[in-house]
Amino acid sequence: MANNGVFKTLGPNDFGDSKASLHEQIPVTGTIISGTYGTFPSESNVKYFNTGDHVDLYDYPHASSSANFMFSMTAGRDVNATIGGAASTQATIKNNIYRQFAQQYVGYDTDQSVVPFNASGVLNPTGIEDAGDGASGDRFSDAIFIDFSRVLMKDEIKKGSFQIAIGTASYNDPFSGIKTLSDAHVVEGNQQTFKTNSPMGEYALLQNGTTATVPSTSSHGLLYYQAGLLVLFPNTSTFGSQLISGSLFGLVDTTLQPDPREAMLSASVSDIVNGARAHIQNIQFNNTTELNSTTYFLRAANNEFNYSNNPSFVTGSEIIVKAGNAGNPSVAYITTVGLYSADNQLLAVGKLSEPLKKTPQDELNIKMRIDY
Repeated sequence: MANNGVFKTLGPNDFGDSKASLHEQIPVTGTIISGTYGTFPSESNVKYFNTGDHVDLYDYPHASSSANFMFSMTAGRDVNATIGGAASTQATIKNNIYRQFAQQYVGYDTDQSVVPFNASGVLNPTGIEDAGDGASGDRFSDAIFIDFSRVLMKDEIKKGSFQIAIGTASYNDPFSGIKTLSDAHVVEGNQQTFKTNSPMGEYALLQNGTTATVPSTSSHGLLYYQAGLLVLFPNTSTFGSQLISGSLFGLVDTTLQPDPREAMLSASVSDIVNGARAHIQNIQFNNTTELNSTTYFLRAANNEFNYSNNPSFVTGSEIIVKAGNAGNPSVAYITTVGLYSADNQLLAVGKLSEPLKKTPQDELNIKMRIDY
Protein backbone atom coordinates (compact mmCIF):
# COMPACT_ATOMS: atom_id res chain seq x y z
CA MET A 1 0.00 0.00 0.00
CA ALA A 2 1.62 3.24 -1.16
CA ASN A 3 1.95 6.24 1.12
CA ASN A 4 2.88 9.03 -1.31
CA GLY A 5 5.67 7.03 -2.86
CA VAL A 6 6.48 5.16 0.35
CA PHE A 7 5.04 1.64 0.61
CA LYS A 8 3.51 0.36 3.80
CA THR A 9 4.23 -3.32 4.36
CA LEU A 10 1.35 -5.56 5.37
CA GLY A 11 2.03 -7.86 8.30
CA PRO A 12 0.71 -11.39 8.94
CA ASN A 13 -2.19 -9.97 10.94
CA ASP A 14 -3.25 -7.67 8.12
CA PHE A 15 -4.85 -10.30 5.87
CA GLY A 16 -6.73 -13.58 6.06
CA ASP A 17 -7.98 -16.30 3.70
CA SER A 18 -11.44 -17.85 3.52
CA LYS A 19 -13.29 -20.34 1.35
CA ALA A 20 -16.97 -20.68 0.51
CA SER A 21 -18.88 -23.18 -1.62
CA LEU A 22 -21.80 -22.32 -3.87
CA HIS A 23 -24.17 -25.10 -4.94
CA GLU A 24 -26.58 -25.48 -7.84
CA GLN A 25 -29.07 -28.32 -8.29
CA ILE A 26 -28.59 -30.22 -11.56
CA PRO A 27 -31.47 -32.44 -12.78
CA VAL A 28 -30.78 -34.56 -15.88
CA THR A 29 -33.99 -36.28 -16.97
CA GLY A 30 -34.02 -39.53 -18.84
CA THR A 31 -35.98 -37.98 -21.68
CA ILE A 32 -32.98 -35.78 -22.50
CA ILE A 33 -30.64 -38.75 -22.17
CA SER A 34 -32.80 -40.74 -24.60
CA GLY A 35 -35.79 -39.79 -26.71
CA THR A 36 -36.35 -36.03 -26.60
CA TYR A 37 -34.65 -34.98 -29.83
CA GLY A 38 -35.54 -37.76 -32.22
CA THR A 39 -35.96 -41.50 -32.32
CA PHE A 40 -33.79 -43.58 -30.02
CA PRO A 41 -30.90 -44.37 -30.56
CA SER A 42 -30.34 -41.74 -33.27
CA GLU A 43 -31.35 -38.55 -31.46
CA SER A 44 -29.86 -35.28 -32.69
CA ASN A 45 -28.46 -34.42 -29.24
CA VAL A 46 -26.39 -37.62 -29.24
CA LYS A 47 -23.08 -37.42 -31.08
CA TYR A 48 -21.37 -40.56 -32.35
CA PHE A 49 -17.76 -40.75 -33.51
CA ASN A 50 -16.08 -42.76 -36.26
CA THR A 51 -13.68 -44.20 -33.69
CA GLY A 52 -16.64 -45.92 -32.02
CA ASP A 53 -15.07 -45.55 -28.56
CA HIS A 54 -17.52 -43.14 -26.89
CA VAL A 55 -20.73 -41.14 -27.26
CA ASP A 56 -21.31 -37.49 -26.29
CA LEU A 57 -24.64 -36.13 -25.04
CA TYR A 58 -25.86 -32.54 -25.25
CA ASP A 59 -28.88 -30.74 -23.83
CA TYR A 60 -29.93 -29.68 -27.33
CA PRO A 61 -29.17 -30.92 -30.87
CA HIS A 62 -25.37 -31.01 -30.90
CA ALA A 63 -25.04 -29.14 -34.21
CA SER A 64 -26.82 -26.13 -32.70
CA SER A 65 -24.85 -23.19 -31.30
CA SER A 66 -27.18 -23.30 -28.28
CA ALA A 67 -26.14 -26.82 -27.31
CA ASN A 68 -24.28 -27.42 -24.06
CA PHE A 69 -22.16 -30.53 -23.65
CA MET A 70 -23.45 -32.59 -20.70
CA PHE A 71 -21.39 -35.76 -20.51
CA SER A 72 -19.60 -38.54 -22.39
CA MET A 73 -20.39 -42.23 -22.08
CA THR A 74 -18.19 -45.19 -22.87
CA ALA A 75 -17.56 -48.77 -21.74
CA GLY A 76 -14.50 -50.93 -21.13
CA ARG A 77 -13.37 -54.42 -20.21
CA ASP A 78 -10.25 -55.50 -18.38
CA VAL A 79 -7.74 -57.35 -20.58
CA ASN A 80 -7.15 -59.73 -17.65
CA ALA A 81 -10.81 -60.71 -17.38
CA THR A 82 -11.25 -64.47 -17.14
CA ILE A 83 -14.97 -64.99 -16.58
CA GLY A 84 -16.66 -65.00 -19.97
CA GLY A 85 -13.37 -64.85 -21.83
CA ALA A 86 -12.08 -62.11 -24.07
CA ALA A 87 -14.46 -59.66 -25.73
CA SER A 88 -15.34 -60.66 -29.28
CA THR A 89 -16.30 -57.15 -30.44
CA GLN A 90 -13.97 -54.12 -30.22
CA ALA A 91 -11.81 -56.05 -27.78
CA THR A 92 -8.78 -53.78 -28.09
CA ILE A 93 -10.84 -50.60 -27.74
CA LYS A 94 -12.63 -51.94 -24.66
CA ASN A 95 -9.35 -53.06 -23.08
CA ASN A 96 -7.69 -49.69 -23.72
CA ILE A 97 -10.67 -47.76 -22.33
CA TYR A 98 -10.75 -49.84 -19.15
CA ARG A 99 -7.00 -49.57 -18.64
CA GLN A 100 -7.01 -45.80 -19.20
CA PHE A 101 -9.66 -45.18 -16.54
CA ALA A 102 -8.32 -47.77 -14.11
CA GLN A 103 -4.76 -46.43 -14.13
CA GLN A 104 -6.00 -42.86 -13.65
CA TYR A 105 -8.68 -43.47 -11.03
CA VAL A 106 -7.49 -46.58 -9.17
CA GLY A 107 -3.74 -46.63 -9.77
CA TYR A 108 -0.99 -49.24 -9.73
CA ASP A 109 -0.01 -51.94 -7.27
CA THR A 110 3.52 -52.61 -5.97
CA ASP A 111 4.29 -54.62 -9.13
CA GLN A 112 3.31 -51.62 -11.27
CA SER A 113 0.26 -53.46 -12.56
CA VAL A 114 -2.98 -51.54 -13.07
CA VAL A 115 -5.40 -52.19 -10.20
CA PRO A 116 -8.91 -53.07 -11.44
CA PHE A 117 -12.08 -51.34 -10.26
CA ASN A 118 -13.40 -53.24 -7.29
CA ALA A 119 -16.32 -53.35 -4.90
CA SER A 120 -14.32 -52.21 -1.86
CA GLY A 121 -12.42 -49.33 -3.41
CA VAL A 122 -9.08 -50.72 -2.26
CA LEU A 123 -5.73 -50.71 -4.04
CA ASN A 124 -5.10 -54.40 -3.42
CA PRO A 125 -8.32 -56.30 -4.11
CA THR A 126 -8.01 -59.91 -3.02
CA GLY A 127 -11.47 -61.19 -3.90
CA ILE A 128 -12.46 -63.13 -6.98
CA GLU A 129 -13.71 -61.62 -10.21
CA ASP A 130 -17.41 -60.75 -10.30
CA ALA A 131 -19.36 -63.18 -12.45
CA GLY A 132 -21.89 -60.62 -13.61
CA ASP A 133 -24.42 -60.74 -10.81
CA GLY A 134 -22.76 -58.09 -8.62
CA ALA A 135 -22.63 -60.46 -5.67
CA SER A 136 -20.10 -63.19 -6.35
CA GLY A 137 -16.83 -61.27 -6.59
CA ASP A 138 -14.84 -58.24 -5.53
CA ARG A 139 -13.10 -57.26 -8.77
CA PHE A 140 -15.15 -55.85 -11.66
CA SER A 141 -13.67 -56.47 -15.10
CA ASP A 142 -16.44 -54.52 -16.87
CA ALA A 143 -17.42 -50.89 -16.41
CA ILE A 144 -19.61 -48.22 -17.99
CA PHE A 145 -18.22 -44.70 -17.59
CA ILE A 146 -20.19 -41.44 -17.51
CA ASP A 147 -17.87 -38.43 -17.53
CA PHE A 148 -19.73 -35.24 -16.58
CA SER A 149 -18.69 -31.93 -18.12
CA ARG A 150 -17.52 -28.91 -16.14
CA VAL A 151 -20.70 -27.15 -17.31
CA LEU A 152 -22.65 -29.51 -15.05
CA MET A 153 -20.33 -30.38 -12.16
CA LYS A 154 -18.30 -27.13 -11.91
CA ASP A 155 -15.46 -27.67 -9.42
CA GLU A 156 -16.92 -30.92 -8.08
CA ILE A 157 -20.09 -32.84 -7.29
CA LYS A 158 -21.43 -32.04 -3.84
CA LYS A 159 -21.03 -34.98 -1.48
CA GLY A 160 -24.25 -36.66 -0.43
CA SER A 161 -26.35 -35.12 -3.23
CA PHE A 162 -26.03 -37.67 -6.06
CA GLN A 163 -28.82 -39.99 -7.22
CA ILE A 164 -29.34 -42.01 -10.37
CA ALA A 165 -32.55 -43.96 -11.07
CA ILE A 166 -32.01 -47.04 -13.25
CA GLY A 167 -34.67 -49.27 -14.77
CA THR A 168 -34.11 -52.94 -13.98
CA ALA A 169 -37.02 -54.62 -15.77
CA SER A 170 -37.14 -55.87 -19.37
CA TYR A 171 -35.43 -53.85 -22.08
CA ASN A 172 -38.76 -52.93 -23.72
CA ASP A 173 -40.18 -51.70 -20.40
CA PRO A 174 -37.19 -51.05 -18.12
CA PHE A 175 -38.90 -48.59 -15.78
CA SER A 176 -41.55 -51.00 -14.53
CA GLY A 177 -38.81 -51.80 -12.02
CA ILE A 178 -36.53 -49.01 -10.79
CA LYS A 179 -33.45 -48.97 -8.58
CA THR A 180 -32.10 -45.72 -7.10
CA LEU A 181 -28.34 -45.60 -6.56
CA SER A 182 -26.98 -42.79 -4.40
CA ASP A 183 -24.23 -41.47 -2.15
CA ALA A 184 -26.73 -40.38 0.51
CA HIS A 185 -24.48 -41.84 3.23
CA VAL A 186 -21.62 -39.45 2.44
CA VAL A 187 -21.11 -36.49 4.78
CA GLU A 188 -18.85 -33.60 3.84
CA GLY A 189 -15.80 -33.51 6.09
CA ASN A 190 -16.34 -37.03 7.47
CA GLN A 191 -13.71 -39.18 5.76
CA GLN A 192 -15.25 -42.29 7.28
CA THR A 193 -18.09 -41.96 4.76
CA PHE A 194 -16.06 -41.72 1.55
CA LYS A 195 -12.73 -42.80 0.07
CA THR A 196 -9.59 -40.72 -0.40
CA ASN A 197 -7.12 -43.24 -1.85
CA SER A 198 -7.66 -42.45 -5.55
CA PRO A 199 -5.10 -40.47 -7.59
CA MET A 200 -8.07 -38.44 -8.87
CA GLY A 201 -9.39 -37.32 -5.49
CA GLU A 202 -12.31 -38.29 -3.28
CA TYR A 203 -14.96 -40.81 -4.27
CA ALA A 204 -17.87 -42.78 -2.86
CA LEU A 205 -19.20 -46.33 -3.08
CA LEU A 206 -22.69 -46.14 -4.57
CA GLN A 207 -25.41 -47.70 -2.46
CA ASN A 208 -28.84 -49.06 -3.36
CA GLY A 209 -31.28 -46.58 -1.82
CA THR A 210 -30.80 -43.43 0.21
CA THR A 211 -30.01 -44.61 3.72
CA ALA A 212 -27.35 -43.08 5.98
CA THR A 213 -25.60 -46.42 6.53
CA VAL A 214 -22.08 -46.37 5.09
CA PRO A 215 -21.53 -49.41 2.83
CA SER A 216 -18.26 -51.34 3.00
CA THR A 217 -18.63 -52.55 -0.60
CA SER A 218 -20.64 -51.64 -3.68
CA SER A 219 -21.82 -53.96 -6.41
CA HIS A 220 -23.19 -51.00 -8.38
CA GLY A 221 -20.38 -48.51 -8.92
CA LEU A 222 -18.28 -45.56 -7.82
CA LEU A 223 -18.64 -41.77 -7.95
CA TYR A 224 -15.55 -39.55 -8.20
CA TYR A 225 -16.39 -36.07 -6.90
CA GLN A 226 -13.61 -33.77 -8.15
CA ALA A 227 -13.21 -35.59 -11.48
CA GLY A 228 -16.96 -35.79 -12.12
CA LEU A 229 -16.82 -39.46 -13.17
CA LEU A 230 -19.53 -42.05 -12.56
CA VAL A 231 -18.44 -45.68 -12.88
CA LEU A 232 -21.30 -48.17 -13.19
CA PHE A 233 -20.71 -51.91 -12.91
CA PRO A 234 -22.75 -53.58 -15.69
CA ASN A 235 -24.27 -56.57 -13.93
CA THR A 236 -27.75 -57.89 -13.28
CA SER A 237 -27.71 -56.29 -9.82
CA THR A 238 -27.39 -52.83 -11.40
CA PHE A 239 -29.23 -53.04 -14.74
CA GLY A 240 -31.37 -56.14 -14.47
CA SER A 241 -31.20 -59.09 -16.84
CA GLN A 242 -31.52 -57.20 -20.16
CA LEU A 243 -29.06 -54.41 -20.92
CA ILE A 244 -29.55 -54.09 -24.69
CA SER A 245 -32.08 -55.17 -27.30
CA GLY A 246 -31.53 -57.56 -30.14
CA SER A 247 -31.94 -54.78 -32.71
CA LEU A 248 -29.27 -52.65 -31.05
CA PHE A 249 -27.12 -55.72 -30.71
CA GLY A 250 -27.20 -56.26 -34.48
CA LEU A 251 -28.74 -59.73 -34.21
CA VAL A 252 -31.07 -61.25 -36.77
CA ASP A 253 -33.29 -62.50 -33.96
CA THR A 254 -34.41 -59.22 -32.38
CA THR A 255 -36.28 -61.07 -29.63
CA LEU A 256 -32.97 -61.82 -27.88
CA GLN A 257 -32.16 -59.48 -24.99
CA PRO A 258 -28.49 -59.86 -23.94
CA ASP A 259 -27.76 -59.41 -20.24
CA PRO A 260 -25.03 -56.99 -19.10
CA ARG A 261 -22.20 -59.56 -19.17
CA GLU A 262 -23.16 -60.82 -22.64
CA ALA A 263 -23.38 -57.25 -23.89
CA MET A 264 -19.94 -56.34 -22.55
CA LEU A 265 -18.47 -59.33 -24.35
CA SER A 266 -20.16 -59.15 -27.74
CA ALA A 267 -21.80 -55.74 -28.28
CA SER A 268 -20.07 -52.61 -29.57
CA VAL A 269 -19.25 -49.74 -27.22
CA SER A 270 -22.00 -47.63 -28.83
CA ASP A 271 -24.61 -50.37 -28.35
CA ILE A 272 -23.58 -50.85 -24.71
CA VAL A 273 -23.84 -47.10 -24.11
CA ASN A 274 -27.23 -46.96 -25.81
CA GLY A 275 -28.45 -49.83 -23.67
CA ALA A 276 -27.33 -47.98 -20.54
CA ARG A 277 -28.99 -44.77 -21.77
CA ALA A 278 -32.27 -46.61 -22.26
CA HIS A 279 -32.16 -47.73 -18.60
CA ILE A 280 -31.45 -44.32 -17.03
CA GLN A 281 -34.63 -42.66 -15.81
CA ASN A 282 -32.92 -39.59 -14.35
CA ILE A 283 -29.77 -38.26 -12.71
CA GLN A 284 -29.67 -35.51 -10.12
CA PHE A 285 -26.98 -33.90 -7.99
CA ASN A 286 -25.76 -30.55 -6.71
CA ASN A 287 -22.62 -29.13 -8.22
CA THR A 288 -20.09 -27.08 -6.29
CA THR A 289 -18.31 -23.85 -7.17
CA GLU A 290 -15.48 -23.12 -4.77
CA LEU A 291 -15.01 -19.42 -4.06
CA ASN A 292 -11.68 -18.51 -2.45
CA SER A 293 -11.19 -15.08 -0.92
CA THR A 294 -8.31 -13.14 0.61
CA THR A 295 -9.27 -10.18 2.79
CA TYR A 296 -6.77 -7.38 3.44
CA PHE A 297 -7.15 -4.94 6.33
CA LEU A 298 -5.50 -1.69 5.30
CA ARG A 299 -4.80 0.61 8.23
CA ALA A 300 -3.96 4.28 7.73
CA ALA A 301 -2.67 5.85 10.97
CA ASN A 302 -3.23 9.50 11.80
CA ASN A 303 0.20 10.49 10.44
CA GLU A 304 -0.10 8.47 7.22
CA PHE A 305 -1.71 9.17 3.84
CA ASN A 306 -2.58 12.75 4.68
CA TYR A 307 -1.69 14.29 1.36
CA SER A 308 -2.05 13.41 -2.29
CA ASN A 309 0.37 12.15 -4.93
CA ASN A 310 -1.21 14.59 -7.34
CA PRO A 311 1.43 17.19 -8.43
CA SER A 312 -1.11 20.00 -7.99
CA PHE A 313 -1.04 19.29 -4.27
CA VAL A 314 2.49 20.67 -4.00
CA THR A 315 3.94 24.02 -5.04
CA GLY A 316 7.55 25.09 -4.68
CA SER A 317 8.32 21.65 -3.18
CA GLU A 318 6.00 22.49 -0.30
CA ILE A 319 2.54 21.23 0.57
CA ILE A 320 -0.14 23.80 -0.21
CA VAL A 321 -1.95 24.85 2.96
CA LYS A 322 -5.16 26.70 3.39
CA ALA A 323 -4.81 30.49 3.42
CA GLY A 324 -1.06 30.04 3.92
CA ASN A 325 -1.65 28.87 7.47
CA ALA A 326 0.60 25.91 8.31
CA GLY A 327 -1.68 25.05 11.20
CA ASN A 328 -4.55 24.51 8.79
CA PRO A 329 -3.29 21.87 6.34
CA SER A 330 -5.12 20.84 3.17
CA VAL A 331 -7.53 17.93 3.32
CA ALA A 332 -6.79 14.67 1.45
CA TYR A 333 -9.37 12.19 0.17
CA ILE A 334 -8.66 8.49 -0.38
CA THR A 335 -10.31 7.15 -3.54
CA THR A 336 -8.16 4.17 -4.56
CA VAL A 337 -6.16 1.44 -2.83
CA GLY A 338 -3.30 -0.43 -4.53
CA LEU A 339 -1.68 -3.70 -3.51
CA TYR A 340 1.94 -4.12 -4.55
CA SER A 341 4.39 -6.99 -4.68
CA ALA A 342 7.64 -7.07 -2.70
CA ASP A 343 9.40 -5.41 -5.66
CA ASN A 344 6.79 -2.62 -5.84
CA GLN A 345 4.86 -3.98 -8.82
CA LEU A 346 1.16 -3.10 -8.78
CA LEU A 347 -0.90 -6.32 -8.46
CA ALA A 348 -4.43 -5.20 -7.62
CA VAL A 349 -6.44 -1.99 -7.46
CA GLY A 350 -9.53 -1.36 -5.36
CA LYS A 351 -11.86 1.58 -5.92
CA LEU A 352 -13.82 2.98 -3.00
CA SER A 353 -17.52 3.67 -3.50
CA GLU A 354 -16.94 7.25 -2.35
CA PRO A 355 -13.87 9.29 -1.33
CA LEU A 356 -12.85 9.00 2.31
CA LYS A 357 -11.68 12.15 4.05
CA LYS A 358 -8.26 11.77 5.71
CA THR A 359 -6.65 14.28 8.11
CA PRO A 360 -3.98 14.03 10.83
CA GLN A 361 -6.85 13.78 13.30
CA ASP A 362 -8.26 10.60 11.71
CA GLU A 363 -7.30 6.95 11.44
CA LEU A 364 -8.92 4.76 8.79
CA ASN A 365 -9.35 0.99 8.40
CA ILE A 366 -10.17 -0.15 4.87
CA LYS A 367 -11.23 -3.74 4.12
CA MET A 368 -10.28 -5.03 0.66
CA ARG A 369 -11.34 -8.49 -0.56
CA ILE A 370 -10.08 -10.40 -3.61
CA ASP A 371 -12.14 -13.37 -4.84
CA TYR A 372 -10.70 -16.06 -7.08
